[in-house]
Amino acid sequence: MSGRISNRSVVVGVRDAAAGGGSTDDKDNPNEFDALYADSQNSSAPNTSPILIGNLEMRCKRFRLNLSMKHRIRWVIFVLTWLQLGSVMNCVDVFSFSMVYMEKNSTIAEEAGRENIYIYSLEEKSSLISAMAIGSLIGMYPQNTLMQKYGPRMVLTAASFLCAFVTMCLPWALDTHYHVALVFRILQGILYSADFGVVGYVVSKWSPIKEVGMSLAALSGFTAARAVIQLPLAGWTTSNNGWRPIYYILSVILMISSAIWFCFYRDDPEDHFLITHKEVQHIGGGTRNKKDKKTPYREVLMEKSVWAVWFAGFADIFASFVFLVYGAQYYQYLGMDIQANAWLNSMKGYFFIGVRVVAGIASDRIQFLPETSKLRLFNTISLQIPAFFLLLVVLLPREHPYLHVICITFYQASFGFNCGGFYKGAALISRQFSYFVIGYIQLFKSLATLLEPVLFSLLVLPGSEDDELSWTSYFLIHALTLTVANTVYVIFARSEPADFVLNSELELSKPQLACETSST
Repeated sequence: MSGRISNRSVVVGVRDAAAGGGSTDDKDNPNEFDALYADSQNSSAPNTSPILIGNLEMRCKRFRLNLSMKHRIRWVIFVLTWLQLGSVMNCVDVFSFSMVYMEKNSTIAEEAGRENIYIYSLEEKSSLISAMAIGSLIGMYPQNTLMQKYGPRMVLTAASFLCAFVTMCLPWALDTHYHVALVFRILQGILYSADFGVVGYVVSKWSPIKEVGMSLAALSGFTAARAVIQLPLAGWTTSNNGWRPIYYILSVILMISSAIWFCFYRDDPEDHFLITHKEVQHIGGGTRNKKDKKTPYREVLMEKSVWAVWFAGFADIFASFVFLVYGAQYYQYLGMDIQANAWLNSMKGYFFIGVRVVAGIASDRIQFLPETSKLRLFNTISLQIPAFFLLLVVLLPREHPYLHVICITFYQASFGFNCGGFYKGAALISRQFSYFVIGYIQLFKSLATLLEPVLFSLLVLPGSEDDELSWTSYFLIHALTLTVANTVYVIFARSEPADFVLNSELELSKPQLACETSST
């Protein structure tokens, strides 16, 4: 009798463990475990069989639940949004890779009988990079205003299809004349200008507060799509077929991803056709205030912690551009060929993605540090550590290029911690206005994009005798910018909602008068 009691206790323990680790449906259906116990009493099998069978059944159920993505639609949304934003960025950013090899391929084309190809100077190439930033500055406010009114589903989809068309025409524009290419690059910038606004909007609508770190890791890391998609394709096509085909390939990828994103994404979780009530409640849909509130621009601009976020965002983007935009030139300076250039840049991106996922999970799961301390720690890793690796690159001899590659890889990967630093800080202090605070990081990204080519053309003179000194000066300026920006953020960082959020919530909670109700 005691053996039977012990056996049933073990089976009940297995049942309770499954209920604790599985879904709500598992908790409400203990009959299968009781059946396992009854079978064990009527069989001559060893007493451990029900335990093994129960564990197997429990694991199978949990595996099927994970495969079904039940209560996890938000993560599908984050992945598809990452792919969509990354596909747009790939179309806009591929010029920075292809411009390095345009002269060689133009020469080949001329030998084949095409003499109407425009040859670009270094200054013209730099201005075409800046042209995208000018377009982004022009389009940022209209795009964010349209997104606030119509939602990102309509605005981003329309902009993406137009961007795919413009990118498909860009090889023709580049071959025709500098001024034609300039117009097309400005158009690309205008269509690309809402990327960070979409990140802020999706996080504010789809992410629970407790998962902000991981959500931002998934969304704000869309620049890593360059490593996953663009660089391997660009390296292969440029080596075998010239630089033009990569524009057509990336345009087609953007069209496909735009169609998928439009079909699956919804601006509000409650409107999604696959989401469960449990997930809506987990996200916060059950308690979300449905009243619209205009962005308190003046109060936002008066908040010191917001400016600390924006300065950190500027330094992050300004420094990451060192190798994102001019990495090809630096690897050429080290003596590496096209495919090595592309694959080394690609491997940096894969490492960056891995670091970003770990950082996002750690930012949400670490409990022994206060939230503000975590923001400071992660921001220091994402800004100060890259400054250290940049100094190492300066000190390393040119004769050992792969030591440079290792330092540059860690340099780029360290930026992956920004999802637990200023990005998360922006979401925590701005809450429902994070689409504005995170979105206007795009402004500083555009300023960095404008400044970077100017700084590069002034300091770095490819082919001169002072190449090493030029690159050293260029790197030291970025290391100093990272250090100053991190210091400012550490001083002003906060994790509580800012005053403009609290004041807005108080305003929304006020009862409306009869005349106000009738007027709306």
